[in-house]
Amino acid sequence: MITASVTYVRQFNRNLWVLASGRFVGALGFAASLPFVAIYFTQEFGLSMTQIGLFFGALAVVRSLFQAVGGEISDRIERQLLLNNSQYIRAIAFLFLAISIYFHWGFWMVAGFMLLNSIFGAIFMSVSNALVSDILPRQKRLDGYAITRAAGNLGWAAGPAIGGFLATSSYALLFLISAGLTLISGVIFQLFMRAPSSEKVTDRFSIKDLIAIKDDPMLAAHVGLLFLLYLVVAQLIVPFSVFTVDTVGISKTQLGYLFTLNGLLVVVLQIPVTRLLSRFALTTQLSIGAFLYAIGYGIVGMLTGYHLFIIAIIIVTFGEVFMSPPSLTLTSQMAPPKRIGRYMGIQGFFVSAGWSLGPLYGGVILDNFKNEPVLAWITISSIAVLSSLGYMWLKRKLPHTVDYKE
Repeated sequence: MITASVTYVRQFNRNLWVLASGRFVGALGFAASLPFVAIYFTQEFGLSMTQIGLFFGALAVVRSLFQAVGGEISDRIERQLLLNNSQYIRAIAFLFLAISIYFHWGFWMVAGFMLLNSIFGAIFMSVSNALVSDILPRQKRLDGYAITRAAGNLGWAAGPAIGGFLATSSYALLFLISAGLTLISGVIFQLFMRAPSSEKVTDRFSIKDLIAIKDDPMLAAHVGLLFLLYLVVAQLIVPFSVFTVDTVGISKTQLGYLFTLNGLLVVVLQIPVTRLLSRFALTTQLSIGAFLYAIGYGIVGMLTGYHLFIIAIIIVTFGEVFMSPPSLTLTSQMAPPKRIGRYMGIQGFFVSAGWSLGPLYGGVILDNFKNEPVLAWITISSIAVLSSLGYMWLKRKLPHTVDYKE
């Protein structure tokens, strides 16, 4: 078994492991603080679920735009330069978030530095996803995306456990730790990564380039279904966190453990499950993943304690493991030559929009069904079923060469 593991590791370019390592450290810093932002807003500023959802919804426009912009820019200049500098700027944003919280500069200063972090986080994700396609040949991309996701989720496993412990004493320290870890991530990329140069686009940029989905109806269908799915995926950070802590009454430390469980399960399951499912159509994997999300979040309103929430997290995590690498692989296989950055940016636009609007979507429903949590969570999760059915339809439309790992 050890020999097989070594053989598996050696088949991938060294740069992939550097990229995975940097994403692990960056995710560790991000996950130490982000899950507790919504709780901080309710406790420090007295914001309602709807108000918090509106705030994250406001981030959606800018963050989604910069996902697309980041992908477009990465087709025109060196991707590693964008990768390094986006992490450095995010580290500065985290540092000033810590200072803002420590000195009680108020909501708008905190919001401003969160916006800055979101902009360069969006650019970072588009560029790093495009780099996987630069580093690996087509037939190894599904495994490559599984590896980088597992690395990121290893950070998600440890980060919330650290954050759950520190959030009880100092939110400022949380963001200071995030700043340091994000800086280390950038240093790892700069010192150890030697990404290959990709062929650059030389035509003049137009704002119309950001809506290239008008020329590719299959891409439009794919990212539209992802948007619906990510409206549900996004419940984990804000509505789920606030509901479990403020409504059900589990502790912030226990919430951190739930996020840790999610991250550890992805680390353990992502690569073997991806390899096991690799013979199935990418759309089939996405459909199953979306349906598992619908089940996992659909039962949240029925649960009454920490140990029961573990069941929901396990189901949701299986949904994540099934759908995430195939979504990126499908986008890369749809992309024409020299347009992987653009296509990754477009996918990032819709994923980020779902992530950012999801808290508003869930928050409004939870605020309007405060006394009916079962109905609220079933309603929230229902659109994941639509996404699942949509991918079953898309499977019939895509050619075999696009929908299967080559």
